[in-house]
Amino acid sequence: MKEFLMLIRENAEYGEMTAEQMQDDIEKQIKWVEELMANGNFKDGNPLSPEGSYIKGNVITDGPYVESKECISGYYFLLANSLEEAIELAKGCPSLALGASVEVREVIQVEQ
Repeated sequence: MKEFLMLIRENAEYGEMTAEQMQDDIEKQIKWVEELMANGNFKDGNPLSPEGSYIKGNVITDGPYVESKECISGYYFLLANSLEEAIELAKGCPSLALGASVEVREVIQVEQ
């Protein structure tokens, strides 16, 4: 199987969910991951902290951009036979129901 990186893009205010909303989202994410694991389509994944840094050239700024309306909130490594299959798997991501978007890209394996 090929490996695909799925980036979750959400409103920059995604970290401002209530505790109940966050728990509900976590439970849905866990259930989705369990389904992916049962079918052999999950390699790894984690949420990302809202804080970070952005580096361009020699300039380092706080990131994601405060003025941005969207940021990357998490990632998954999906295992699938094709991009089309990975897209079908990604359509099950619970974050989509909350208004997020996802980006799916094949990881190119480099021999070392």
